[in-house]
Amino acid sequence: MPWALSARISGRRVTAGQLVGTALVGLAALGYLLPLFWLTDAAFRSSAEVFQFPPVLLRDPLNAIRNYRLDNILTAAREWNLGGALQVSLLVTGSSVLLNLLVSSLCAYAFAFAEFRGKKVLFTVLLAMMMVPMGTMLVPTMRNLRVLHLNNNVLGLILPYALSPFAVFLLRQYFVKIPRSLMEAAWVDGAGHVRIWWSVILPLSGPALVASGVSQFLFVWNDFLMPSLVLRGDGNRTLPVQLQILLGQVYNPPLGSMIAFGFVSALVPLAVFLAFQRQFIAGLSGASKG
Repeated sequence: MPWALSARISGRRVTAGQLVGTALVGLAALGYLLPLFWLTDAAFRSSAEVFQFPPVLLRDPLNAIRNYRLDNILTAAREWNLGGALQVSLLVTGSSVLLNLLVSSLCAYAFAFAEFRGKKVLFTVLLAMMMVPMGTMLVPTMRNLRVLHLNNNVLGLILPYALSPFAVFLLRQYFVKIPRSLMEAAWVDGAGHVRIWWSVILPLSGPALVASGVSQFLFVWNDFLMPSLVLRGDGNRTLPVQLQILLGQVYNPPLGSMIAFGFVSALVPLAVFLAFQRQFIAGLSGASKG
């Protein structure tokens, strides 16, 4: 039978089914990567060249790359505040990730090692919160921000991201794998909960922290709803909100600037994921085994 056919690749026996499966996965990956390749190429081309067929890059790759220009990015920065929106997005996302890791790791430590009344009930409620759509929490969140006078304030956008049920669950599942003998040794040396959390648990949980941080980074970076409600003003918008402003230019849409915004919006999270992909995968797999 054809599925029984096999070959040797790099000394390993590979069946025809595995070859077909790999080819299908490669085609699927190519389908996801093609829009990214097009966006990267279009960000450095004039609007007239963007929709040419066949693409300029395929007709003459060397000259096409040699003729790349920064006009779209410079125009977006000069006329549509690309730099300011990028700064706001980096500030909000970076601060949210750090605050989320701090709060979530403390909560995860309590659920993993502390003993208190109602622990199982609270953990069940936490898991249930993962199923609650974020849109249902908008009204109470905005009301609280108004009471605290944090509307149109970057801090008012950072605080709602402080706790993530998914991050707490992921870190808790990873923490319970850490040998308790290490904690007992710290107890004998006189360390308290905070010292054990900081000096024992966190240093041993790097992959889980990275996985949680990357997940939170991607969520906050791409979020549109909360920034559009909390932050207002031309110099106080994140990249997704500013891109929506460009899309609203019905009569004369700035195509090159929109492509530049899309390119920068995709480049930053892609760079973050590629930089931490090994730790990200290790953190998720380690938590799932816990």
